[in-house]
Formats: sequence, structure tokens, C-alpha cells
Amino acid sequence: MNSIKKEIADCLSRHLPIENGPIEAMLKAPPEPGMGDYALPCFPFAKDMKKSPAAIATALSREISPPKDVKTVEPAGPYVNFFLDRAALYREILSNICQEGFVRSRSKSGKGKTVIIDYSSPNIAKHLGVHHLRSAIIGRSLYRIFEACGYRCIGINHLGDWGTSFGKLIAAFERYGDISAQDASVSDMQELYVRFSREAEEKPELADLARNAFKRLENGDPHATVLWKQFKKISVAEFERIYAMLGIEFDAYMPESFYLTMAGDLLERLRTKGIATDSEDAIIARLDTDDLPPLMLQKKDGTTLYSTRDLCAAEYRWTNYRFEHCLYVVGGEQKLHFQQLRAVLSRMGYDWAGRIEHIDFGLLKFPDPKTGKANVGSTRTGEVVLLEDVLKNGIEKAKEKIKENAGKLPPQTDLEELADMIGTGAVMFSDLAVRRTKDVVFDWDRMLDFQGDTGPYVQYAHARLCSILRKSGAGVTEQADCSLLRLPEEWKLVRTLEDFSLRIDQAADKREPSIIANYLLELCKLFSSYYSLGMKEPEKRVLCDDEETRNARLFLVDAVRNVIADGLRLLGMKAPERM
Repeated sequence: MNSIKKEIADCLSRHLPIENGPIEAMLKAPPEPGMGDYALPCFPFAKDMKKSPAAIATALSREISPPKDVKTVEPAGPYVNFFLDRAALYREILSNICQEGFVRSRSKSGKGKTVIIDYSSPNIAKHLGVHHLRSAIIGRSLYRIFEACGYRCIGINHLGDWGTSFGKLIAAFERYGDISAQDASVSDMQELYVRFSREAEEKPELADLARNAFKRLENGDPHATVLWKQFKKISVAEFERIYAMLGIEFDAYMPESFYLTMAGDLLERLRTKGIATDSEDAIIARLDTDDLPPLMLQKKDGTTLYSTRDLCAAEYRWTNYRFEHCLYVVGGEQKLHFQQLRAVLSRMGYDWAGRIEHIDFGLLKFPDPKTGKANVGSTRTGEVVLLEDVLKNGIEKAKEKIKENAGKLPPQTDLEELADMIGTGAVMFSDLAVRRTKDVVFDWDRMLDFQGDTGPYVQYAHARLCSILRKSGAGVTEQADCSLLRLPEEWKLVRTLEDFSLRIDQAADKREPSIIANYLLELCKLFSSYYSLGMKEPEKRVLCDDEETRNARLFLVDAVRNVIADGLRLLGMKAPERM
């Protein structure tokens, strides 16, 4: 992204006991512009060079031959400060952004590496509830963030399509006979599931009926299998419709049932290695030495569990993808499960077990208008808040906001499409702007505020930048004289644009999309402050009278627009050109 920074690191590496890459990462912008444009701390070199950091800084400032775009090099205590030809730095950063877009022009630290991201993974025969939102959008955002770092990304939807709950559903269809599986909708399946669950509370014998139905399914019973396949077909069709509303895609749907044929071999190998043992007619893996409770692998009736299938899935993914990281974007309540999963894989002798990561997240809650308390629903009791309803509600509320400004939009504007961008974007941003391990409480009024720390605020900033470029009446020229960008606010904007690369790396390293969301808020606020200068001082307007200065400022405007668009894309959001 920044060849000037790389050249500085290269000349420093000839005098320091460290490779070029780490030095480049150590070069930071000082807290005050008067202290230079880049600073190198010399503390890390003191031990190897047997000198004080201040002595190293003094020696380096005298000995190195700086690149042509560095005006002066000065020691400042334990730091070496570099003062640049700022016009050259401006051109370097802005040109790369405007030519290729920031994400495409940055270095590819993940080149040649694969990351698997397991996200969403709902159970079939149930609606996508609002509780499925976080896994889906956090997972997809991480996919795009790692992709921006050069990784080969494999997004997997590990559908929950196996287990005793499907025995319960099969038993419900057979018991009530109200509707055929061919004619059923997801709502029908959900209602039957809830009906059966409630009746089972009064009639415990129905639990045996459900277990027997699932046993028949595992044994390949034709009738049970036909019902199960129909459940899955109907469910996936509805899932894909909702995913399309969010712009979410997967590279593969690999449900739990995909791994069934691998389970027998896995259990046999675990027995042979002494990892799996019998316990009261079930099969478990004892994990006492890891200070973990035992992991059940097979129940008394001979049926497998999702833990067994997860072990099979991990082996399959390693064999086929040789991943650098395998991320499971799953709620925090599954923490113990993934600890047990890694422990068993480690006991099997897999040195890649440590590459299995649980990317946990907090709950998504809605305030109860009666009590004021935030809560979540229960699928079992039928109280779940549907994800489709949440998205439609967001879109409808966005339409109301748009109507307030509809007169300012051109007649050809597709208001439905714009409302979709803003409504779904508001829902997604309100989630992704919060650190993923924290609970998120929905607040519709705050979420759709064009002035607050919201998705519509960032989208509006992008549309405003597009408007400035349209009003200019001329295209952006890369031949603009960047030396005319002399305002402190312009300098701060360019350095913030440069910082986007670091934020992407941080977001990947910490598996934290909120780093990108909050960066965008910071950038939008900086631009808003910069743009507001011209309201009081005409010479500071972006579209000022001086043509050369105007061209330079439009160059900067276009770079900010590009980075906001790229940042929104990393979050899975769209960037409207008019709002």
C-alpha cells in the first residue's frame, strides 16, 4: 500500500538486527504532526545492540541514507523521527486507493493460506430466528476480512439436520397427520414441533416415541428418510431466501448428515487409541486430565451425537483443505463443547487441533415494551422472533425515513431498493459495531438515526461524497497537485485512510468486525468536520474557486469514498450513491 514506508523500513533493516517486515510494522505516526510523519521506537533493539534506545536513535539518524521522499531524519530521545515530503505520501496513498480500491491494493499477508469459517448453521425444520443473525453476519464479515488479507476462504453452512429433534418431528407428523410433508411449510413443521413438545410435557411416553423415530431414521427406514429429506428441502429453500435479503452466501452446505458414514470408523479409532470408553452402555471420551467433563460420543440406543459429527467434520476439513484456521462462529453457550472438541483432537495426535477456534458472541435481545427488560425467545415454546420479520421491519422503517427526503431524490431513484439497503444495513451495522462478545439490544430509533453512530450514518456519508463528486462537474484527476492539501484536517484524513490497512489486519487477528465498523464511524466524522470548514470559510470548501486546489481536494474526497465503500463491503453492507 505504501512504498515510502517500505523504503524507510528497508534502509533501517541494513542497520538493525531484525527483518524488514517487522520494522515496517513498528513505524507509526507520532501523536503530534510536529514530531514527524513516522517514528521508530528503538527500545526493542537495545538488548541485541547493547546500547541505550536513545543512543541507537542518535546513531541511526546519522548513519542511514533515507529514501528520496524523506526530507529529514531526527532523533528524539529513544525515537527516530522521519519527516516526509507530504505531497509524495499523499499521492502514494490516494493513488493506490483511487486506482484499485483499498482492499485490493493492500499487501496479502494471508497469501497461500486457507481459513475455514463455519457460520450460521441453523437447524432445519425451523424458521431462521433473530438469534441466527449474529452468527450469519459476523461469519460473513470475517470471511470478507480474511479475504482482504489474501486468505483463501471457505464459508461452510453446517446445517443441523440430524438428532433426536428430528425424531420428534417425524413422530409428530405420524401422530397428528394434519398435513403431508410434501405440502408442509416451515411454519407447519415448527407448529407441529411445538405441539408435540408441549404434549410431551404432559405425556412422558412421547419422548420414547421420538427416540424410536430417530432410531428408525438412523437405521435407514424408508418412510422416516422420505420425511426427513422433505424437511431439509423445504428448510433450505426458505433459508436461502432470507440469506439473499442479507446478501449472505456460502461456498458449501455441509450438514451434519454428511458425516454420518464417517462416525463408525471414528468411534473405532477412538476406542483403539483408548480415548473412547464404554460408560453405562454409552460411549464417552474421558477428559479428566484436561479438567473437562467427559464428552459423550454415542448414546445408549446406539445413536450418535453432534459431538461425534463435529469430530468427523474437523478431520474432513483438515484432510481436504489443510486450513491455517478453522473458525466456528457459534454462540458463547457452546464454549465447553469446543474445549472438549479440541481436547479430543489433541489426544488423537493432531497438531492442528489448536487451529480450531470458537468465535463466540453475545446474545441478541429485544426490549419488552411492557417491562422494559431485554429478552430472547425460545424455539421450543414458539416464542422466537423471526429474522425475516426483523429485516422487513427495518426496511419499512427505512421507507418512512426516506419519504421525509423523497423530494430531494431524483425521480428515477428506486425507493424500494434504497429502503432495502438502508433497512438491512441498519440491522447489520447495529450488530457489527458492537464487540462480538457483548450482548446486543435492538433500538429501532437509534439504529436508523442518520446522525448517530449507525449504519445509515455511514451510508449517508458515502452518498454525500458521491454527491460532491457529481456536483464538481468534472472527473477526479490523479494528476492533481497534492502539495495543495495543506489543511491539518486533510493531513489527518490521509493518515486515517492509511490506517485502514492496520485496522483490517487487527480485525482479522482479533476476529472482530467491530474494528472495521468503528473505523468507518471515525473516518466519517473526520470527513464531516473537514467538509464543515467550508461553511464558514469559502477558501476551505472542497469545491472552492481555485481549480488546482479543488482538484486536489476532489482527489481526497474520492479516496475517502472508496475506503468507506470498501469498509461497508467488508461488513456485508451496500453503499448507496444517493440518499
